[in-house]
Amino acid sequence: MKSVEVLHPSFPVYVGVLVAALVVVAGLVAASPRVSGHLRRLGKCAIAGLVAATVLVVWADSKRHAQLAAAAARPVHGHPLSVGYLLADAFAFTTLAVTVAVFTVVTLVARRRAAGASGRAPARTARMGWPQ
Repeated sequence: MKSVEVLHPSFPVYVGVLVAALVVVAGLVAASPRVSGHLRRLGKCAIAGLVAATVLVVWADSKRHAQLAAAAARPVHGHPLSVGYLLADAFAFTTLAVTVAVFTVVTLVARRRAAGASGRAPARTARMGWPQ
């Protein structure tokens, strides 16, 4: 399989971390109430991560190909690299980072909205001055 041989040696590590992170998040989501909302949110965030990674890789390959080729020409630990190696690493890392970051932010926003809609009293702010 020539297509597998062109991947950077660390690409499987990134994919493994991505899969492990998604499994952990899915496990945490499954243990919480209202699972379906979290799973839909996770799926949308993963799609956002894939889209962001695709845009980054396409942009880097089209606009920065010369710099990528120059960087790939320098061997790392005695192993020659290619532009495909660098792009595969960028794709996997960006997908993971964007998915986790977007999921975290969107989940926190959803929890705040749910807390506000549940009728709980808002937290009181601390008074920092002298009593009047």
